[in-house]
Amino acid sequence: MTAPRIAVIGAGFSGLLTTVHLSRKLPEAELWLIEKAPRFGEGAAYGTREADHVLNVRLGNMSAFPDDPDHLSRWLATQPHWSAQGAFITRGDYGRYLRAILSETLGQSGSRLKLVHDESTVLAREGGGWRIGFASGDQLDVDVVVLALGNLEPADPPGLDPAVVEAGRYVADPWRGATALDGEVRRVLLIGSSLTMVDVALSHARTGRRFFALSRRGFRPRAHKAADLAVGSRPYSGSPGVVLRRAREAALTSDWRAVTDDLRRSARFLWRSWTRAQRGRFLRHLRPIWDVHRHRLAPGVAGRVEAMLAAGELSIDAGRIIRIEPAEDKVLVTWRPRGSARTTTRKVDAVINCTGPLADVAGSRIPLIRGLVEGGLARADPDGLGLDVDDDCRVRDIDGAAQDELYAVGPMTRGAFWEVTSVPDIRLQAAEVAEVISWTVG
Repeated sequence: MTAPRIAVIGAGFSGLLTTVHLSRKLPEAELWLIEKAPRFGEGAAYGTREADHVLNVRLGNMSAFPDDPDHLSRWLATQPHWSAQGAFITRGDYGRYLRAILSETLGQSGSRLKLVHDESTVLAREGGGWRIGFASGDQLDVDVVVLALGNLEPADPPGLDPAVVEAGRYVADPWRGATALDGEVRRVLLIGSSLTMVDVALSHARTGRRFFALSRRGFRPRAHKAADLAVGSRPYSGSPGVVLRRAREAALTSDWRAVTDDLRRSARFLWRSWTRAQRGRFLRHLRPIWDVHRHRLAPGVAGRVEAMLAAGELSIDAGRIIRIEPAEDKVLVTWRPRGSARTTTRKVDAVINCTGPLADVAGSRIPLIRGLVEGGLARADPDGLGLDVDDDCRVRDIDGAAQDELYAVGPMTRGAFWEVTSVPDIRLQAAEVAEVISWTVG
């Protein structure tokens, strides 16, 4: 029997861990891990070298392997710079941990695992498998493809004048452009007030710049407790309204963080039990509240944000952007404060998009995703959160048929599972998908 040929497109956490599990479950398979970014294993989240960019999950729950919870702690103990201080490590340290896992896997796999530093731009049916086309012009034929592309790029804000973009005063991708602000930039609008906004603001703290964050509701992430909380066991069921009522009742006698963590353990069951209408109500009304309580800041990071707010380096407003247009050598932002019928304006030197990832795959600028959707080989999930996949993460085509040879992992599968954006969830999914593929091709 010919050895199966499997390509994983994307070498962030999702793609790396899927590849690691495939190499273990299918020791005879030929594997390709494909990544366009300079470094494999880090993705956008863990490539930062900023000391203020800290994991928002305690290290005790950040092992890459669910069946080995101390794996990360053991690795840290071998690192010369590690002093076992604090429960939250930097994202840069976590990126080094992931690269160590990749290095070990390469050593164990030998020539069976190949790293391809190129951008996958085309995916087409070829016989019973797939042909991958690359930006370089190269091609690769494989039997199975796993899409591990992480989060899609942010959507541009409404009312954005192309002249602002042409003038270099709009940063569409905060991970790649925000660190290179011109020295003359002193006043910056940050669109969004979630974790990405915090990252950008902290990267430029103490530089003399002033940041104005603007989001629909003006919410910002809450903070973890300094000490870990006891693990709860309260299961939740029912409609979004029923769940909200029960959570509020629980928060009267328990720390809200513990209540949120209990809810998170029930999140996948709840999401899959809700009707389309119930999911829609959650997304419209409760998602912003969920996000700021669920995705929390490390205590030290929260303290630095509070210091920036107190010093006037950062402000956070609630409102809706109407227009972003050039004004001589500045940018004029027109926005409507929440609850007001009147608009107001603010002049800034630059605008950075911190709104978070695009959910609508049909609107993605990524050639690979756009081509799959336009060619009928993939479709958006019914809730508009990513790709439509079945229970085994097989990508559904335009007719709804799940494809045995095409899988997706990570945040792009939120429509099916909801809670699949952080390490504790993705590490389980990566192992499960590798298991399914091993059954299919083994």
